[in-house]
Amino acid sequence: MKPERAAWLLGATSIVTLATVGFLGYRLYSQSQVPSQDELREQARASRQVPGETAQANIEALFKVTLDDLDGKPQPFAQWDGKVRVINYWATWCPPCVEEMPMFSRLQERLGSQGVQFVGIGMDEPEKMRRFVRKMPVAYPLLVGVTAPSENPGLTVRGMPYTVVLGRDGKVAFSLYGAVREEELAPLLEKLVAQK
Repeated sequence: MKPERAAWLLGATSIVTLATVGFLGYRLYSQSQVPSQDELREQARASRQVPGETAQANIEALFKVTLDDLDGKPQPFAQWDGKVRVINYWATWCPPCVEEMPMFSRLQERLGSQGVQFVGIGMDEPEKMRRFVRKMPVAYPLLVGVTAPSENPGLTVRGMPYTVVLGRDGKVAFSLYGAVREEELAPLLEKLVAQK
């Protein structure tokens, strides 16, 4: 083999080897930058949370109105002042809403005597809500929200279920679009109850 050809082959082989090593190094680096499943879950959860200031402003606007219960009787939110409140927006046609209601009832029965009050705000027609409750009773009050867009930001939700937890002081401690899990809600409520 001629020395020029050998030098050329050595140079080409070196370039291919360096390119391969560079490519493999880049692949390893880029894969190390991919979030783990736990990180992805946390990012998804964070995207369902409402910023504290927004949630607080919406709740304060909600508390300025009086909503009717399923019997048509007005229920002022002030009757629950001083309690740890769980406000849950729901509808009969919303499967995740319906799925979490038995858990809410269990927690209401368990923690109600300690100062926890769940309140469901149905974004549905009152008659559909009444039929639903006859089939699936709940242990907490259900109020009738609105079925059409409202100017009150407290009655404007971008998805359901939507749950807001308030401390005894009326400040938002937690808010989330989507279903809430009992293993995260129960400890939060117990912590808030302990804060007198």
